[in-house]
Amino acid sequence: MLTPNLPRTGSLIIENGLFTYITQENKILNFDSSGRLSRVISNDETTYINQSADTTIIKLPTKEIELKTRNTALLSAKLGDIKIDLTYNAHGKLSRLNYSNGETRNYFYDDPRNPNLLTGITDERGIRYATWAYDDQGRAISSEHAGGAERTLVSYNADGSSTVTNALGKRTTYRFQTIQGIRRITAIEGEPSANCPNSNSTFTYDDRGLVKTRTDNKGNVTTFDYNDRGLEVSRTEAYGTPQARTVTTTWHPTLFLPASVTEPDRITTYSYDDQGRPLSQSVSPR
Repeated sequence: MLTPNLPRTGSLIIENGLFTYITQENKILNFDSSGRLSRVISNDETTYINQSADTTIIKLPTKEIELKTRNTALLSAKLGDIKIDLTYNAHGKLSRLNYSNGETRNYFYDDPRNPNLLTGITDERGIRYATWAYDDQGRAISSEHAGGAERTLVSYNADGSSTVTNALGKRTTYRFQTIQGIRRITAIEGEPSANCPNSNSTFTYDDRGLVKTRTDNKGNVTTFDYNDRGLEVSRTEAYGTPQARTVTTTWHPTLFLPASVTEPDRITTYSYDDQGRPLSQSVSPR
């Protein structure tokens, strides 16, 4: 049996050529010999998935869902008397949902520079209720609902930061650092406006891209430490002040569940069965 170490993502178990993946939420996903998902176990509920060339049957405890596919495209979904048929355009993008009650929802890709970019949605009433626009690099620059409601603008600055202007006119700039190939937010700079308080905050990270410190708009600092699995084992709020408060956590050796949480005034201890279902919880004062 092989169990790769996947910090902050879950545990992958390979046994007799079969794969089992345990998520951070302690869902257990079983895959058959062809690599297809066959069962999902979540707390007291088990879902079975039967897959053939073009049909997938998902059996839940109280219902059954039937999915029809062609290659990788979903063609229809049926749950009891409710059925949805999906239509795609010449570029293979979803263009319409047809409901069994006769209603439809349409999706548009009107940007001539890139036919894969979703530019709008018309709802079941025939109203264009969502619209998006992009720049020459395919990056989103605006989003709005019908009549310009909740209009949000995004600009991409020369220094690599991005500035978001919300519907109330508040501008917030996000600064980034690339760690392990992922862009992480290092600073949020937002000046106060008539409708919004300032949103200034900063973040630092360790080599794995996990947050080490977080400073809010009032200057309060929170520090974090993690174990080898990428799970938080210590958090100190109001770091460096007389009000500093530290919370430490120990974890179940295989599940992504806390075994104990120690706070300044109490210790809470938990136990679970093999499927991660709670068995007991006790609180003792410090």
